[in-house]
Amino acid sequence: MKIRRSILLLGAAVVVLIALLIWFANRPAEIVMPTLVETNAVTPPATEQTSTKPSRREEATHANAPIVQAVPSGNIPPPPTQTKAQQMQGVLATYNDVPIVFYGKLEDQFGNPVVGAQVAGNTIIYNGMKTGSGHVSTTSDANGLFKIDAGKGESLGIMPKKEGYVLATTGTAFKYSHLYEGYHVPDPNNPTVIKMWKLRGAEPLLSLDKKYKLQYKSAPIYFDMIAGKTVSSGGDLKITVSRPDGIISQQHPQNWSIGLEVVDGGFIETSSSESAIAYVAPAEGYQPSGTFGNNNGPDLVDKALFIQSRNGHVFSKVHLLFGINDTPDGFMSLTFSGVANTNSSRNWEATVPQ
Repeated sequence: MKIRRSILLLGAAVVVLIALLIWFANRPAEIVMPTLVETNAVTPPATEQTSTKPSRREEATHANAPIVQAVPSGNIPPPPTQTKAQQMQGVLATYNDVPIVFYGKLEDQFGNPVVGAQVAGNTIIYNGMKTGSGHVSTTSDANGLFKIDAGKGESLGIMPKKEGYVLATTGTAFKYSHLYEGYHVPDPNNPTVIKMWKLRGAEPLLSLDKKYKLQYKSAPIYFDMIAGKTVSSGGDLKITVSRPDGIISQQHPQNWSIGLEVVDGGFIETSSSESAIAYVAPAEGYQPSGTFGNNNGPDLVDKALFIQSRNGHVFSKVHLLFGINDTPDGFMSLTFSGVANTNSSRNWEATVPQ
């Protein structure tokens, strides 16, 4: 009987053990909550009933800890970056959006102040947020002085006007942007001088506009600019062309040149911009001859000239454009354009619209 009872107790223990194993196997997994990190406070675990006072070193560490936001795992945003467009916008806003203040003084060709002239200012705006222009105007005072305050922008263009005067300065555009080397810096104690030409009376001028197609020859070619034709001798200009044999091109560059001689006179080399505002011919400084060359194949000789010819009876300002013949049997091209005073006068004022 004792043996049978032991066997029954052992069987019951096995059944209970199997039931416990089945229950633990089917028990749901424990959910792990994300840990939130906060600053300036240390929260003890929930199971602890007492806390130990932290050391001073631990207090300092927690007090200076950075603020950390709880972010779900896998969704941490990348650090902020700027696009190229945003970077360029920042550059333009810094260097192109600058105060535009201008101090100027108007003088005529004799150094006298130009009083009561209307001065228009045109600003260019290009600051990354806005592109456009602005307009402002003022009047020169009794000393020819004026000031323009045009807000902010990239550059400023100035145009003074007064009846009986014309602009005689080429540089009336000023860069304020710090992206440019040598940008304009306004100085109230050193105003920028702008020249205006006081008209003294226009004279009739002859317009020069003649184009030639010429066969190459080594002998001099004479040009009568007044008649607009070539002549056997005399006239106003003598041009001698020097070129080697063979083809002249960018693939076959060769040295070539033209010799320029003014008949009974001389020339002064200038620029197109200076020629445009020249209302009187220079009184002196002319040279009788010179040579202009080009070593880069078919490129042109392009010159602006003041010319005194025919013993001072003709004063011209001329744009000369010469093209060499690329083959020995080809044609050379020559263009004269400009004006001439044939009255033995240096006056070129009639080039101004009357």
